[in-house]
Amino acid sequence: MLKTAWNEWSLKALQLETALLALEEIELPDAMHALQDAAQQKLLELARAWQKTQPAKEPRQWTREEKAGGVPRDEELADLVKGFREDGKTWTLYRLTSDKKEVVETVVSEGRACMAAGGEYYLGQWDAEEGVLEVGRDDEAGEPGTGLVLEPGGELRYSPSPELADL
Repeated sequence: MLKTAWNEWSLKALQLETALLALEEIELPDAMHALQDAAQQKLLELARAWQKTQPAKEPRQWTREEKAGGVPRDEELADLVKGFREDGKTWTLYRLTSDKKEVVETVVSEGRACMAAGGEYYLGQWDAEEGVLEVGRDDEAGEPGTGLVLEPGGELRYSPSPELADL
């Protein structure tokens, strides 16, 4: 994920939403429900306040390359591709370069993907229809993923929960 104000903000927003969901799922004794409800209200207030600090996305112009059997510039991804080659697997390389000289590379093989963005690596399921990486998701292993969805340019895809809208 690129180190942008939007991504940092979105990640925190997702964490707050996850905390709200987790708090709702805790089965506490009846004597604790009032405290749990109060905690949920405070957390909801915090999440709504955070929503109001949403930054604008930083504009970028991207040059996009897509190459079947392409060789990544990133060393870790190049090693991954070397293994694919040895195993006789096919893959596609997506390389996006921004006008700010940021490079995001994603290697996709058999529906799985590894992305190098902002000095970090992200593994998961590649949604070919949407063209996004669902971090941690693995349909074959029954892993639902982390809930993070990355665009090919390393930008976090996030839409606030309607529950957070001020009533």
